[in-house]
Amino acid sequence: MAKEFSFRKKKRFSSQVLHRIALYLGGCLAAALLGAVLVAVFGYTATNVGVSMESSLVHGQQVLVNRAAYLIFSPRRGDVVIFKAGGTHTYIKRIVAVPGDTVQILNGYLYVNGEQESGDYEKMADAGLLADEITLGEDEYIVLGDNRNNSEDSRASSVGIVEKSQISGKVWLALSYNGSRMKTL
Repeated sequence: MAKEFSFRKKKRFSSQVLHRIALYLGGCLAAALLGAVLVAVFGYTATNVGVSMESSLVHGQQVLVNRAAYLIFSPRRGDVVIFKAGGTHTYIKRIVAVPGDTVQILNGYLYVNGEQESGDYEKMADAGLLADEITLGEDEYIVLGDNRNNSEDSRASSVGIVEKSQISGKVWLALSYNGSRMKTL
């Protein structure tokens, strides 16, 4: 007996396949929504103004700031932070000294706890407030721009010693100037 071939068979999606597709799309939507909420609550974008952080950041470059970074842990030496000093002005600088450190600029070079800072930083023309040795108290930080001779930082009386309460967050990602590349700081 010959088998009949039917060319008129209709393919139907089973309810299981439709259910799986709906679950997948719902999961994607939930993940996107959660991501947006986390960024809104714990992070924000800021714009670097000026040349004080060159070559790490250029004028006009966008950065992502982690607001939650210092809720549990304290800022560390080398962190790039965003903070307010002098009332309303917002700065982006690098932490070079943390609570308990002694800091001084001698002959144009930064000394932390008696040791000269390592790194490819040019000799500073002005020691400012850091010409005399300073010992940092609890929740006090010294910040400097990476472009040391073109930076308004802890050497200036308008900034001075930065307290932890002034720090808004940690800069953790820098978008390229044209928005096409990113780099972590």
